[in-house]
This record gives sequence, C-alpha cells and structure tokens, in this order.
Amino acid sequence: MTIRITSQMTSGLMNTTLNKNLSGIYSVYEQISTGKKLTSVGQSPIEGTKVMKYNTQLGQLSDWSKNIATAKEELSMSYDTLGLVNENLQRINELALQAANSTNSDESIEAIRDEINSRIKTIEQLSNTKYQDKYIFSGSNTTTRPYTLDDDFNVTYEGTPQDGDWERNVEISKDTTIALNVNGQEIFGDENSGLFATLKNLTDSLNTADFDPLEVSACLTPLQNEIKNVTAAQATMSNRVQRLDATSAINSDFTLNLTEGKSSIEDTDLIQAASELARYQMALQASLQAGATIMQQVSLLNYI
Repeated sequence: MTIRITSQMTSGLMNTTLNKNLSGIYSVYEQISTGKKLTSVGQSPIEGTKVMKYNTQLGQLSDWSKNIATAKEELSMSYDTLGLVNENLQRINELALQAANSTNSDESIEAIRDEINSRIKTIEQLSNTKYQDKYIFSGSNTTTRPYTLDDDFNVTYEGTPQDGDWERNVEISKDTTIALNVNGQEIFGDENSGLFATLKNLTDSLNTADFDPLEVSACLTPLQNEIKNVTAAQATMSNRVQRLDATSAINSDFTLNLTEGKSSIEDTDLIQAASELARYQMALQASLQAGATIMQQVSLLNYI
C-alpha cells in the first residue's frame, strides 16, 4: 500500500519542526535573561520540589540570622549598661572607703554623701534602660518600668519576680534557643535585698546625725559583693554573645551550602545556554531551508 504525502502533511510537519525550534530558542532566551533555568515546579516536579525544600530551609536560616542579630544587640546593650553600673559602683566603693576613714571633716562627708546619692540615681536610671521600647531588666514584663526610687532611696521592683517566668528566649538554630535577657532582680535586687538595698544601707549610714565611720565600713563588704555580682552578670552576657557568634558561623556555612545546592538546580549555566541557543538557531535555519526546498518541489509536482 502506497502512502501519498500531501502538501498539507508536509506543511504540518514543517510547522511542527519550526515551532519546536522557536520554542527552544525562546526558552533559552528566557533562561539567559532571567538567570533561571527552572522557574516553576511544573517544568520539573522532582527538581522543583528540591528547590522548594531549599527555600524553606533558607527561610528558616534567615529567621535565625535575624534573631541572632537582635539577641546580640540586646545582650551587647545589657553588657554595656552593666559596665556603666559597675563604673558607678566602683566610684561609690572608693567614696565609701574614704567615708570609713575617721579623719574626714563634716564638709567632706557631705560631699561624699552628695556624690554617692547622685550615682545611686544614675544606677537607677541604668536599671531602667530600654532596647526597642522594652525594659531590658524587667524580665518578661518588658512594658513596665522595673525600678523606682523614692527620695529616701527606698526601691520598688515591678518587673518579673526572680522565681517567675522572666526569660525571653529566641530560636537561633534548629531546636536551640537562647535567652535575650538576664534577671534584673538578681542583679539590682529589690526593697529587701540586693544592690539597691545595699546602697540604701550605705546612704542611711551617711545620713545619720551622729555619723559613725564603722557603720560605713560595715557596708563595704556587701557593696563589693554586689560589684562582683554585676561583673558575673556581664560574663554571662559575654558568653552568650560568643555562643551566638559560633552559631551564626555554623548557620552561615549551612546557608552557603544550601544556596549552592539550590543554584545548581535553578540557575542558568550561561555557557551551556549559549551552546543550546546556537544549536536551536542552526536547527531553525536548517528547517527553514529544508522547508523552502520541499515546498518548491511540491509546487513543481502540482504542474506534472
């Protein structure tokens, strides 16, 4: 049985071949212009699913990176704030040592008392430091001012209690969190004990009508213990920042590996794309030439 190839069949075959080559050229042009060889899951479900997983993981790493940056900023501010507290306490300690010397005049004691009172007020201001509108030493109750001193240096603490749920944690890697804050009450104390209570005792010993240097001397050891306590809190923050730096480095390595894996699937290989473009262009040119020859022959046959 002889199959007769009609001009319509020939034309259809030519159009199919031309469209295939044109589609290939368009696809390669798009890859070159966008830099992406995979723009939708439908192009390759298996590879597209891999890219989606990469994007999910990279999104998590991005969130962790932001949390680490925020945590470092707040912890650094807390560290610096306590550094200022420590400077004031060191000066108060020096002044208390001077006051404990029985050779001071009344004018000297008054000057010492005034400077100590001023520095205690400065420490109160520092205990109410904010980061992004949050009181950093107020525990989880960040909208409430934690410390208030009255004119007699009696303190009121309104932050989260030391035995309460005071930690504010953020996730920095998979199943790993870190506390943004330290316990304010543990550092500054309250109306009954701690730093402000120690400072209150010191001011009381300086404000008595019958001044006794021995009463000031009795405040020195508790005061120096509070200085050590503040220094220990700073060390805790420093250790956390080091941990954040280490975690950030690990997360950066993961990010780089995932980005490279995603790129190997998704991004255009420009050298390969240029080669494919040239191949499609040559195929298109050959198809056009072949089509012209065939159609010319078909036209001649119509006259035979």
